Amino acid sequence: MLDLAVLATQEIDPKGNQSIGWLAGLYTLGLFIVIGLLLWSFTKMARKAREPWEGEDTDARRPEDDPPAP
Repeated sequence: MLDLAVLATQEIDPKGNQSIGWLAGLYTLGLFIVIGLLLWSFTKMARKAREPWEGEDTDARRPEDDPPAP
């Protein structure tokens, strides 16, 4: 009995369905778009960070390349 009273005051149908409304739907959609753009930007910058810098030697230094110690 108490469950029906709570459902009546909250205006939710007994099946648990409730419309979310346009504002909440647009807010959620916008949130997913922003998160997607942030992830895209992060992966783009991560790929760019892996590339060698201008003038940087791409070969790894070997111990033989170092000058002899005095």
